[in-house]
Amino acid sequence: MALVVKDRIKETTTTTGTGTLSLAGAVNQFQTFVAGVGTTNTTYYAIEDANGTAWEVGLGTVTDAAPDTLSRTTILASSTGSAISLSAGTHIVFSTYPAGKAVYLDANNNLAGNISLTVPYTKITGDTTITVANVVVFADATGGAIDVTLYLAALNGGKTVTIKKIDSSTNTVDVLRSGSETIDGATSVTLYHQNEAVTLVSDNSNWFIV
Repeated sequence: MALVVKDRIKETTTTTGTGTLSLAGAVNQFQTFVAGVGTTNTTYYAIEDANGTAWEVGLGTVTDAAPDTLSRTTILASSTGSAISLSAGTHIVFSTYPAGKAVYLDANNNLAGNISLTVPYTKITGDTTITVANVVVFADATGGAIDVTLYLAALNGGKTVTIKKIDSSTNTVDVLRSGSETIDGATSVTLYHQNEAVTLVSDNSNWFIV
């Protein structure tokens, strides 16, 4: 699951209440959420109620189903301060880029907007196969050597992961490839010392140390 922001996504829905939206198809000259965002991915959306007065902006999860759906996972803003209760009628739901999430250049070309970023991290104490959700991995090998197996670099070009050994023991942290892929041409990388780390980037085929 990934956050995807795409242009020209707009659909109708006749869902009522505050629950998950059942999507009824794209408006002319636009694409559907499933086509633009992809199933299981999240995206920012806006809803205009058919009554012409209520609106909502949020983060939703797209599901390819019959019909396709968009869950209202997190409400960011609305005309009521919470999830709006949709009235009877045909509503418009479309992709958007909320101002509160925007990063942009100001009049002096300085980076502005919401630039306070949180990097997700995970602490492990044993053998672990990481996933695309892992960005920073703190490995505590106090209890014994740890194998950290990478996820596939293929189809994940540009993904980055940092693995750091945080304990003072002599136990190693071995970073292992997935399948037949390589890490700078090798099958593994070993961290021997406390606070030693390695950062890897996928080129969509293999991993490279940067």
